[in-house]
Amino acid sequence: MSSALRCHQLQRQILSCERRLLIHSFRPHCPANRPPTALSRLQHPRHASTKNHNANTPPKKQPPKYPPIKPDPHKIWLREQAHLANPRPTFDPKGKYKFKLTGETLYQKQRRVDKQVAVALFLFVGIIVVTQIWLPRNPKLPGGYKLDNQSSTSDSDKKKFEDAVKGGKVVIKEATNVGETVETVPSGTKSVSPLPKQIYLPAGPQDHNSDNQVLEEYTLLGHGIRTVSFLGIQVYVMAFYVATSSLPTLQHHLLHSLDIPSTATTATLPEQEALKSKLLSDEGSIEFFSALLDTRDGNGVKTAIRVVPTRSTDYPHLRDGWVRGIQGKTTLHPDVYDDDAFVEALGRFKAIFGGRKAVPKGRALILLRDQNGALFTYGPDEAVKDKELKLLSEGAKKKESMHGLKMLGVMDDPRIARALWLCYFAGKKVASEGARTSVVDGLVEVVGRPVGSTEGKVV
Repeated sequence: MSSALRCHQLQRQILSCERRLLIHSFRPHCPANRPPTALSRLQHPRHASTKNHNANTPPKKQPPKYPPIKPDPHKIWLREQAHLANPRPTFDPKGKYKFKLTGETLYQKQRRVDKQVAVALFLFVGIIVVTQIWLPRNPKLPGGYKLDNQSSTSDSDKKKFEDAVKGGKVVIKEATNVGETVETVPSGTKSVSPLPKQIYLPAGPQDHNSDNQVLEEYTLLGHGIRTVSFLGIQVYVMAFYVATSSLPTLQHHLLHSLDIPSTATTATLPEQEALKSKLLSDEGSIEFFSALLDTRDGNGVKTAIRVVPTRSTDYPHLRDGWVRGIQGKTTLHPDVYDDDAFVEALGRFKAIFGGRKAVPKGRALILLRDQNGALFTYGPDEAVKDKELKLLSEGAKKKESMHGLKMLGVMDDPRIARALWLCYFAGKKVASEGARTSVVDGLVEVVGRPVGSTEGKVV
């Protein structure tokens, strides 16, 4: 080949390379996944009218970044052998249980838990049956004290004490009587012994602190249980007593509240029903008990509230409940309690029960209100032990009727006792609805017999 021909070929190759470089510099930037444009179309633009024959051809797939892992038969065989030797723990997809290292299934787990619950329930029911039904229960003396089976008490006395616990017309001896027999009524709970229908308390202010006390008889009108919370937890048994000498005055107030002639001595059955409806209503109860408690001197009524805790408690706990009730009843008559003297009196009432010890279960507290509205409080005497009270329950004389009780304090402001009595008997919300209903039934029975009579069963 001649040198001239060789030079011509080299020039053509150089021109072709320059053309390719020029086309590549003006090429637009495309996404990475777009297929590259055929160089032939750029080199030969005269063929641009031709249908792109490579449009339907799928793009080539890029090779994977990492090569696929091929399963190793030997490793698979080793894994199977290890699983047979030590099974893998079962996994609960709901996440209720953790891995079970023992290889226990979910069904087996549920069966085991059900068996444990069934055994626990069976043991619990068995304990209740054995302790409450099969085993003999020691009878309790009046006052909440147990009587041992190995004691020297005769069988007839034990039978009498067992009947006393059940309540009813049972003749017993109690520490608050005058050496005579008294009847009892059921307290409504097994935690408190039956309540006496008559108790004997100091007759006048001069007898509250004297050794030679003159005692006066009080008659039971009604009782009930104070409960708290929606569970109905029992706190104490409240019994309402009226001095037997004040029953004619109380009958006069009850008859005066009815729309009947002033010469009437008893109320008919329709009038008794009307009186009961009035005393159970909100406005009627506030009107009657407020008028009754505001009466002084000759027309005043001596009353007493006997509180027996159903479980061991303390004075601050009882005091706080009474104080909240008193503050709640002050809204009924704000003008009566709106002064500094009442605030000071309420502080003295708190101080009476402050700093004292616990109140044992079955020991009584007495709140005595005289005809002038003064409040006398009595509580258990720590110097008198339970064993001594147990001996007193076998029979007490008149001078020993206040044995086991001591005076806690006196409130001369009548508004304290007024508000405290309203907590139990007046308004929409009372401390014990059962106690109010029972007391109202007793009041209705009072007007059902002639004025001045004290006969008749008051439950």
